[in-house]
Amino acid sequence: MLLGSVPDLGRNESRIPVLLVQIPGFRGGGFQHCIQQQPDGGPGSDFGSGWDVILPAGWSMAFWIALVYRGAKAVGLREQRSLAFEAGRLTFPDCCPDTPSGAEISSSRAAELRLAYSRRPPAKRCNYDKMGVLAPFHCPWPELVQAWMNSCEVVKDHDADKPLLYCIRNHKLLQRLESVCSGAATRLKSSKQHSLHQCSTASVLHELQQSGSAIVKVSVVMLGRGTPSQFTLICLPTTDDIPTSSSKNKRSRGNVEGPTEPLRRKSSNAKTGDSNPFTVLGSPVRPTIGFVVEGGFSHATGKGCGVGFVSAVGLWKLLEQKSDPASCSTVLVRCTHSLQYRLAVLRVVS
Repeated sequence: MLLGSVPDLGRNESRIPVLLVQIPGFRGGGFQHCIQQQPDGGPGSDFGSGWDVILPAGWSMAFWIALVYRGAKAVGLREQRSLAFEAGRLTFPDCCPDTPSGAEISSSRAAELRLAYSRRPPAKRCNYDKMGVLAPFHCPWPELVQAWMNSCEVVKDHDADKPLLYCIRNHKLLQRLESVCSGAATRLKSSKQHSLHQCSTASVLHELQQSGSAIVKVSVVMLGRGTPSQFTLICLPTTDDIPTSSSKNKRSRGNVEGPTEPLRRKSSNAKTGDSNPFTVLGSPVRPTIGFVVEGGFSHATGKGCGVGFVSAVGLWKLLEQKSDPASCSTVLVRCTHSLQYRLAVLRVVS
């Protein structure tokens, strides 16, 4: 029955046109790049490597059975997402939130999570209004970029061809952003190289500020305890939140604790209500710049890690307000079900 389904290739019966596409590992990327400043390699750098086998129509089942009989392991979408997470990447459509497919999947997941949340009694579910979480079931990217453009008074481009939300995929710009976030200026020995790097950093920040409604793919690695989950908030830290050199030993033991978000008391009376507006930016002291799309415990690094997106204007604000290049990549993350902020290292995924 199996041989009857195979198409007749005629004189080329002994030949099977197979196309092999090599997929290299994510060298120098992943979560290891956030904790080890190495140009290449590191543990787990081969995640996602392998070969794509492209076959003619009708030959898939024959090759599938042959590969399984010879020791190949069949995996599904869950294993594919796990491999992509260990490599510090996202799978489609989570990697493309600016596409119609990404928006459709996000809305369908939000509806399912909201329905499961409404089934629970009020005493057995989180009160997101008091915790200051506006969107606990999805990532509101259009609202986030619009709020940052309004808060920073960025000049809006009225070009009709420019989308309202888009992800930066310019590889050169992402590499320059990655070097700025990693504090490359601290490793330059020559003063001339340092000045050139400062000029390049200024041009990158200016280009990032003019991006407007763009989002940038990033990865975060926890400095201490804690594990980011899906829809975790990525927030701007204050000067007091950044650990000093005296707390270096505590940070190595994982005992660094971040600040805590106060509970919001919702009141119907406008005079006694909360003076701070409840927006997508969250806390006015530590505003939200992005969200984690996929988070969890990474076995390759032994730390809590996450992959997500941040607003381009919010990332510009993070890099612009820090004078120390070594601390410019330190952010605060907070899960939607917790009031505790935790310190993490942010890197741009190129």
